[in-house]
Amino acid sequence: MNADPSSDPIVLSAARWFWWIAGLSLVNTVLFFSGSDTSFVVGLGLTTLTNVMLAQNLGAAIAAAAVTIGFYLVMGWMAQKERLWAFYAGLVVYALDALIFVKFEDWMPVAFHAFAIYCIAKGVMQIRARSAVAA
Repeated sequence: MNADPSSDPIVLSAARWFWWIAGLSLVNTVLFFSGSDTSFVVGLGLTTLTNVMLAQNLGAAIAAAAVTIGFYLVMGWMAQKERLWAFYAGLVVYALDALIFVKFEDWMPVAFHAFAIYCIAKGVMQIRARSAVAA
């Protein structure tokens, strides 16, 4: 591990994807409940699905979105500290999230999920490569 984990631009860029996912999922939730037809493809299928399912219960929808978005905020924070477990946990949950879009045959978010997974995985590969060199 780096003495200063936040100094590796590849890892930092990969970790920040989790924050983008969280932030744009929050924006998607606000847009949904404000009646907008607009949304971001980088957002989560899980928050979209829970927003639709809980549309009549704003409190429950906000709580569900907060848990999901909070998860990605924490994963981004821990990934920025080069915690591989955070990268892996965030990647697994995001890959599973892509399956929601597959189920509904919404291919643009599936493609974007694949791109984001690739970008996040670059951070994992960077940490592992540095660890192999240091060993």
